[in-house]
Amino acid sequence: MQLYTLEYHKAAERYDNIYRSMWTIFSYLTAVAAGFLAFGADRIEHHALICIASIPLFFWLVTTYLPLDRYGNRVLNRLGEIEGTLNRDFQLHLNHFSRDANKELSVFRGLWRALRKRSRWDVWEQVRRARFAIGFLFLVLFALVTYEYVGFRHSGYGLFLEKPSAVTPAPTVHNVTVENGKF
Repeated sequence: MQLYTLEYHKAAERYDNIYRSMWTIFSYLTAVAAGFLAFGADRIEHHALICIASIPLFFWLVTTYLPLDRYGNRVLNRLGEIEGTLNRDFQLHLNHFSRDANKELSVFRGLWRALRKRSRWDVWEQVRRARFAIGFLFLVLFALVTYEYVGFRHSGYGLFLEKPSAVTPAPTVHNVTVENGKF
C-alpha cells in the first residue's frame, strides 16, 4: 500500500505541475505577443504585425499545450488506475481522479462521439471544457492570421514601415546690423 500511496502522491503532484507549467509558459508567451503589438506598431506593417504577434501563441500550442496535455491525460489515467487498485485491494473510497480518468480527453474525438450520440447533454459536456475553448480560440486565431497574411501580401507594403526622414529646416538669414560690435 505504501508504494501505491507514494506513486499516487507523486502522480498527483506531477499532474498539478504539468498544468501549472503549461499556463505559466502561456502567460510568458502572451506577454511576448503583447510586446510585439505594443512596440512594433509604429515599425511593422499592421497586417504583418498581427501575424508576427501570433507566432508565440502558435508556438505555445504546438510545443507546449498539445504535448503536455497529452502527457497530463496519461498521468490522469494512471491516477485513475491507482485509485481503482487502492479502492479494490484496500477497501478505500478514493475518487478524485477516477471519474475523469476514462473519459474521452481529445476534443475532436469526444465532440464527434457526442454528436453521433445526438445527446445535447454529451455535446454540452464537451463544449464547456477548457480544451474546446482553447481549440476554438486557436481556430479563430488561425483564421484571423490567415486573413491578415492575405491582406499583407496584397497590401504591397514591405514588412517594415519606412520612417520619414527628419527634415531639418534650412537656416534663415536675418537682417542683422552690427554697430560697434553689438547686434
